[in-house]
Amino acid sequence: MIWPGVAMPCLPCLAPSDVRRVNGQSESDIATNPCRQPVPVEALRLPRCLPAVCPTGRCRCHTPAYEKKHVGALVNGDEVRNIRFPKGSGYAASQVNDLLDRIAAELDAGRPVGWLITNATFQRRSLSGGYNTGAVDWFLEELRRLEDPSELARMNSDPWRDLVTEKYSIRSAPRDSFGHVAAPSEQECTDAWRGFGQQRGTRLSWVRTGTLRSELRTAEQQPVVTVRSGLPTTLTAGGRTFTRRRVSRSSRPGIAQTISRDWPGAPAHMLNRQAGNQDVSQQLLDETGIPVLYTGGVHIDRGAGGYIKFPGQRWLRFPVRATKRANAIMTAVDQEGNKVARYRLARNRTGSRETAEIAVHPDQQITNELALAIALSAPWLRSYFRSSGGGG
Repeated sequence: MIWPGVAMPCLPCLAPSDVRRVNGQSESDIATNPCRQPVPVEALRLPRCLPAVCPTGRCRCHTPAYEKKHVGALVNGDEVRNIRFPKGSGYAASQVNDLLDRIAAELDAGRPVGWLITNATFQRRSLSGGYNTGAVDWFLEELRRLEDPSELARMNSDPWRDLVTEKYSIRSAPRDSFGHVAAPSEQECTDAWRGFGQQRGTRLSWVRTGTLRSELRTAEQQPVVTVRSGLPTTLTAGGRTFTRRRVSRSSRPGIAQTISRDWPGAPAHMLNRQAGNQDVSQQLLDETGIPVLYTGGVHIDRGAGGYIKFPGQRWLRFPVRATKRANAIMTAVDQEGNKVARYRLARNRTGSRETAEIAVHPDQQITNELALAIALSAPWLRSYFRSSGGGG
């Protein structure tokens, strides 16, 4: 939140004095704020600490129990050395720790660390011999991306910059010298779900209109895309009809020349980053047979593996942040890391049918291409909670 006529303050330390006392903070805390930014009166009336990141990376959000930070708030080698990951089947812990020590040494010396992350490789360990792969991947990729000034500028200018998309964040207890990479709590996910209606953007909804039919609609309930499932599935948008067909094995070499080979969202250190499009299974064709987009992967077993690729090296991935179906939010993220759209499940007005409510980023123009991608991906949030074994 930005107040007119006031320089953007370091918001994490601007809790009212009574809140600071409850949280065990002294009255002088505000004076020791490293940013030395002016405090708008409106900020001091807020009931609790604001979940923002200090522009200098030196301030921390004071909360009664745990402190939540983005990787960008880590500014020295010790904090990188001491980061903790969930243990279990995953990357070999000793190899991850060795990389963190090397990264920390570079940070202490004021040198870049992106090259260390990009060139890193890890062996896998089962049971208790490893660190959770998703947590490690998230931490390293965020650290690498935030080293890029253009990436920081892009994120700081994004009106959705404070909306968390990934399933991890950094927590630390007030007196701990280390941080934990952890999944969100149920309350965090519930709060985000309830705040969905307040975020800026264009409102759409995906609704089932029959056994094999669905529509993507505007806030005024006007159809944007009509989907008729079957053999084949057809989509109608902007007066045009598009047909969904399987990608044949023989056509994959040709497809590889027109779309990105990257596995959407893969961390830079993964050796199999070049996926080769072997997982692309469906294509959407226009009336002349020209592909408009491709889909691959699947959202199932609480894994967000589905993605969409477009001609011209562009793609969308769809991470999900949730502890249960009732507080789940899925976000469409493009190849540059931009948030494109967000989805949540809700009941219609009569409560008889589940729909997907969608907010499209305010900077996004809703073209036929984007509308088709949203219509195809909207059911994925429901399938995320299904089991490949038939349950869920």
